[in-house]
Amino acid sequence: MQFTTPIAIPKSNVRLFHQQPILLIGSCFTQSIGEKLLYNKFSATINPSGIIYNPISIVNTLNRVVNNQPYNEKELRQINDKWISFNHHGSFSSFDKHECLEQINNTLKDAHLQLKGCETIFISLGSAWVYEYPAIGIVANCHKIPNNEFKKRLLSVKEILIAFENVINQLENINIIFTVSPVRHIKDGVHENNLSKSTLHLAINNLVKQHDNCHYFPAYEIIIDELRDYRFYKEDMVHPTYIAVDYVWEKFTECYFDTETQNLNTEIQKIKTATTHRSFNYESDEHQKFIANQIQLMVEMSNKYSFLDFEAEKRKIQS
Repeated sequence: MQFTTPIAIPKSNVRLFHQQPILLIGSCFTQSIGEKLLYNKFSATINPSGIIYNPISIVNTLNRVVNNQPYNEKELRQINDKWISFNHHGSFSSFDKHECLEQINNTLKDAHLQLKGCETIFISLGSAWVYEYPAIGIVANCHKIPNNEFKKRLLSVKEILIAFENVINQLENINIIFTVSPVRHIKDGVHENNLSKSTLHLAINNLVKQHDNCHYFPAYEIIIDELRDYRFYKEDMVHPTYIAVDYVWEKFTECYFDTETQNLNTEIQKIKTATTHRSFNYESDEHQKFIANQIQLMVEMSNKYSFLDFEAEKRKIQS
């Protein structure tokens, strides 16, 4: 008997390598995958505008990054004594206007530099529901402003396609991997969440058909259909658990990594695990030998793979 619906994921022609810059933009699921990449020492830049959910805000971020278009003070707003950008997550806000603007533009510049050598962009769309603020339009984040000050509406598939068209044409030499976030936006309502996710699926399907450099990874289907159980959600019944994310990550690596890359991940993870080892007697000869052996292994790995840096791990294991 079979108690699950396995999602068949063919091996992609897109390949991800440690030395290859990757840009990730979108929902908190983007954050989860990006952190996995960083842990395994990929050159990844995650969410230069912070976590954002709707396609229009994601496109706005992409356009800024592609064209290296900095923000100015007039684009900031002061809300509850804090300076914010409606195009950014609240983590970019500050009580100091110049500090807020500097953080926004430094992150934007770093993402633009990352894009120069980038061959792959990972985009996770979270919701087709958008909030429009007077004189601003669609915002990426409401910054705890009362809902009645916004107009809420559902994007159409056509709006999403039009928004992405121009920026995708500018990125024709870069592979774009789309996914629909499995995070359930049930505050909108269960039916409304389903409408939103369906809209995103339809839009991505059109983009993949229309552009050879656009691809789809079924993270949503893996969580919703293959795992399909509330034990794979956190207590809020909205966000996937760490086990569920690990499972999706495993499928992701099988799809986009070659054997050498997967083997290198295994070696990196062994070193990472070793740095968390705690000895009963740090000063013992045995533990000092263990530290020396691990550092030597890191040196050998760095010599063999010049794109790997283990300085942080060296400091950690010696501390």
